[in-house]
Amino acid sequence: MKHFIVCCLLLLSSSCLYPTGDSRVFVSSDPLGAEIHVDGRNSGMTTPSMLDLGGIFGSDHEIMIIKKGFEPERRKVSHYTRFDTLKLSDAVTDYQTFPFPLWLTFGDFFFPFEVKWAYVPHNLHVKLFPEGTFLKKKKEEAQGATK
Repeated sequence: MKHFIVCCLLLLSSSCLYPTGDSRVFVSSDPLGAEIHVDGRNSGMTTPSMLDLGGIFGSDHEIMIIKKGFEPERRKVSHYTRFDTLKLSDAVTDYQTFPFPLWLTFGDFFFPFEVKWAYVPHNLHVKLFPEGTFLKKKKEEAQGATK
């Protein structure tokens, strides 16, 4: 009887704040083994690696991939956060069921919020080009335009 009362109190006092998300970004490169810099600071990791960039209160970041003998590459990773509230229609299992929130807790009615966050892109792959590749192309294009 004592356990039943404790379980009932816990069910009634729980609330519905669901923080869910993934604060990680997978970074890979071709060729492998490049340094990963986040916002201008060396992360101490090399590709491929899973970076943890922060959770619900994260922000946008600039990822720079550097490898000796190759052009450095920069990419932006954006942080998105979405806040939702519980709707009575969430308590319905199908269209023929009356929307009676039998399985919702007492706390769901007083604090019915959901927070989701993610980093986009979640998987970041960067192709590195040998140093001077773009300078050679620009010189060739300039020479072709003058002929």
